[in-house]
Amino acid sequence: MKKLIIFLLTFSLFNFKSINADTIYNGILIDAHSQVGILISNEEVSKEINNNDVYLTLLSMRGKHENATKRYKSIQKQTQGKVRYLISTKLKGFARKKRDANEAIRGIKELKRQAIDSKINYVGYGEIIVQHAPHDHEKLKYEGINLNLKSYRIKKAIDIVLEDDAPIILHVELNDYEKDSKKILNQLVEISNEHPDKNFLLMHMAQIEIKEAKFILKNTNNVHFITSHSDPYRAKNEKRKRLGTAQTGWITLFNKKDNLKKKWKNLMNENPHRFVFALDNVFDHHWKKKYKERIYFWRKALASLNKGTALLIACGNANNYFKLEVKCK
Repeated sequence: MKKLIIFLLTFSLFNFKSINADTIYNGILIDAHSQVGILISNEEVSKEINNNDVYLTLLSMRGKHENATKRYKSIQKQTQGKVRYLISTKLKGFARKKRDANEAIRGIKELKRQAIDSKINYVGYGEIIVQHAPHDHEKLKYEGINLNLKSYRIKKAIDIVLEDDAPIILHVELNDYEKDSKKILNQLVEISNEHPDKNFLLMHMAQIEIKEAKFILKNTNNVHFITSHSDPYRAKNEKRKRLGTAQTGWITLFNKKDNLKKKWKNLMNENPHRFVFALDNVFDHHWKKKYKERIYFWRKALASLNKGTALLIACGNANNYFKLEVKCK
């Protein structure tokens, strides 16, 4: 009887390890876009980055323009190089339609100058806000903006990024601005054709539906999707009644059992170079609540993909597009 119990325990332990190895992706993770908001300190962000197993976080600053470079340097020092700098494009009122566009553009150029003077090896620029739904809740008061890729300030910002041969990260909301979705999709194809050697990355999957995603994949070679805020945690954590008005067009790539939907899983496996992992932590609750759980959740999701696909989405694509020189494995 004793030998039988030992055998069963050994068999169970072996099975657990095998299942765990098969269902958890243990490779390097690069968070291709996160942000530091004004409601969390440099010390708190650094602590969370140090205590979680994301190998590298590409980080953009929010808040006061004059503090951005200093805040990044502080976090870089405290995390011992676990972050890389994305110069913010949305300070100086860039995403506020009543603010002077030229002042905002000058602000981007000033942040670039500060980075160079501070000898910061920046790897690119943060998201360019093209469309953003109005916000009226306890974390953010914002009137919203609805531009397009031909708008003056958007073209000027894209030109700055193009000069540095960095990926152009675009924030468009195809669901929150459904009436303009066809126009934005067509403009993405146009800009892709105009700059075939550049890479365009769409934040939050652009709130895109599967049919629209297939359209982009078919008609472009260099427009890619960032996976941020497309997991079930986004839906579970959005308490609309308490927080008030915010975006409502989020999509999720996952089913009710928290597994990748078959249609998205197939699309990723068929187009492994077109998806980039990111969490886009911004507010204090993004960094301090459920951060570890969301990483674990995505590791399970990545493990359900083909191994080569998972490696590219988790690390390889960001490594290539941002020229990070990480040994992805």
